[in-house]
Amino acid sequence: MQGIGQSSRPFSARGDSLWLLGLILVTACSWGRWAATGSIKVDENYPSQLLGTLLFLGLLAGWALLVFGWRLLLDRPPESPRRLAFAGLLVAALMLPMLSNDVFSLMAYGSLAADGRDVYTTAGALPGSAFFAFVGERWSEKVCVYGPTTLVAVLPVALADHSPWWALVLLRLTWFVPLSLVMELSFRRLRHRPFFHAMVWLNPLFLVEGPGQLHADLLGVAAVVAGIVLTVPGAARGRAAGWLLYAVALLGKYSFAFAGFWFWLIGARTLRQRLVRLAAMAGALLGVGVLFFAPFWRGPATVTEPLRALASMNPGGSITEVVGILVDLLRGGGVPHADAPVTQTLDLDRTTHGSTWFAVSLVLRLVTLAIAVRVLRAMLRRPYDPDRIALGTGTLAVALITLASHRFQSWYLMAALPFFGLHCDEVWRRWWLAAVALSVSTELVQVLPRTSPLLPVASVLGNGGVVVVFLMSFKQRYLSFGDDARPPATAPAAP
Repeated sequence: MQGIGQSSRPFSARGDSLWLLGLILVTACSWGRWAATGSIKVDENYPSQLLGTLLFLGLLAGWALLVFGWRLLLDRPPESPRRLAFAGLLVAALMLPMLSNDVFSLMAYGSLAADGRDVYTTAGALPGSAFFAFVGERWSEKVCVYGPTTLVAVLPVALADHSPWWALVLLRLTWFVPLSLVMELSFRRLRHRPFFHAMVWLNPLFLVEGPGQLHADLLGVAAVVAGIVLTVPGAARGRAAGWLLYAVALLGKYSFAFAGFWFWLIGARTLRQRLVRLAAMAGALLGVGVLFFAPFWRGPATVTEPLRALASMNPGGSITEVVGILVDLLRGGGVPHADAPVTQTLDLDRTTHGSTWFAVSLVLRLVTLAIAVRVLRAMLRRPYDPDRIALGTGTLAVALITLASHRFQSWYLMAALPFFGLHCDEVWRRWWLAAVALSVSTELVQVLPRTSPLLPVASVLGNGGVVVVFLMSFKQRYLSFGDDARPPATAPAAP
């Protein structure tokens, strides 16, 4: 079977051009959205039906080019991807918010925290932020659910003098410096792994949702990759640095929790080594937690209240949400009107779907637990295999994000990317192409007005397609994991 990096497709040579053209078109559409609405706010700020439709079609075209170009780059990873990766980072740096309002919530929390206000135990201070007008109605009464390392990373917005434009510039300057250093470090130390760079740094999901839309997950990716790069040589000092960087990622976004399996198991061949590492990693997590939580500490509620807020959120973009909608429709329920107030719609959904959500979530979490047991047993099995550990870590992270979690957004998947960059078999490579293509496409509807006839059609097709992707190749990805002594390598070290 022909492996990644050995493809003879005639269009492979044009992958970089199609990829870059698609990214430029997506970035241009973000400016078109601003021009059409007169504001960079995303939620509750939509263009007219005509302009929204044109922007939607432009985004679809740009995204299709970007994903198709990436597919070709995965088939034949560039030997020297540095120039292409930094070109993509430069183009993404010019992108405006258009698919998510999250960056404005970060600005609001960061500006308040810089002023000494509590954002973890109460949302009462939110209206006092200079950026509150840009926060969507859905999130206007929510405490900060980001970890303290992310909150520290957004403190520079306090220097923006109430301007969201300057705040965007400051965040990019603050975040892109360490990101660029990590990218450069990975190009130097992992030069024999071109597939890794194609999978992570050239990934459309990473570029658009990370540097483009400034989701905090990009900070976690940077920390995890830095930890991988420092750990791979195997020196004790490098392993300790890797544990600290994993703690930084986890305390920024809790979706990075399962990344810890790689840092725990890589290089550990005996039970004693694994037990010692568990203690060392727990110590690193505690130390980093104390250090970064200290400026914001208001008692145990500083930790428990954000976790409670996360658990109480309505399902969204997940199997749980889709099943809840289908069950309600079968019972004769209806779809809320597009112009209905957001809070009213959320309350109605909780009332009508609550019991279904509970049952589906319970089943999916039990399934995820069974998957985790099987995958972890395979990862621990002898002979020691670093590829199996990397693939297993990525598999566990995807299972957590797509099955166990009652909420899903495409950018959550970034937590798994580095490990599939280290090793990705053919089944998972097909899955990632489908997941990246469909999961982000569901968010392109943010350029459509709520009354657009395209909106329900695109939403149903997009969300339904994402659920299908979550379940595709289920047996091969999860139930057959570890059937072979070593997962078949489809990505050679070099082309």
